[in-house]
Amino acid sequence: MVEADKMKHNYFEIDERGDLKETAEAVKVKHSFFEVDKQGNLIETTQNINKNKKTNKDFLSEYININVGYSLVTPILIGVVIGLLLDNKFNSKPFFTVIFIFLGMISSLYNLYKIIK
Repeated sequence: MVEADKMKHNYFEIDERGDLKETAEAVKVKHSFFEVDKQGNLIETTQNINKNKKTNKDFLSEYININVGYSLVTPILIGVVIGLLLDNKFNSKPFFTVIFIFLGMISSLYNLYKIIK
């Protein structure tokens, strides 16, 4: 390992012409923004970038992946429950359950269409 006092530090700064030159000590850094113009020259710009920019999102759009799952599963489960209740009441075991599962699947696909659109 190299001892800290034997390490040499090189400090650089950019002069007025834009050239990089070595200096003896560290200088305070000024934050600048640069862009390349159409001719390929590097020019300094006055651009303020706000890294902590907050966007207004409502609850549903922020958790869209969770909503897709609920939008697909919930209508099918409601169809199963309604179908089983009607089958028990009218004593026609698979008839209403199959119909309401099918209606739940159609409703799920419609919900998915609305989310994608």
